[in-house]
Amino acid sequence: MRKTILWAIIAIIVVGGGIWWWAATRNPAASPSNPPLSTNQATNPVPTSSLPQGNSNQAISQEMTSINAQMNGLSSDTANISSSLNDQPIQQAQ
Repeated sequence: MRKTILWAIIAIIVVGGGIWWWAATRNPAASPSNPPLSTNQATNPVPTSSLPQGNSNQAISQEMTSINAQMNGLSSDTANISSSLNDQPIQQAQ
């Protein structure tokens, strides 16, 4: 029963993610509140990163620190998921 619920939740997340991705990649029609991009804007977007641009040692170091923090968070989440999936049922006292 738990596995069925888990698979249903995973399927909902995958379908929801697919819908989100599809909606995010659609080319919206131009409207007054959303004017079309000029050719220069469309081909040369402005970077939005808060990290320094370029390939200096400082930029690379900051990027690596950010990546390491994200990987540590992912490892922690993965360990928590694995331990919750490997839980053994215990007999409940009545």
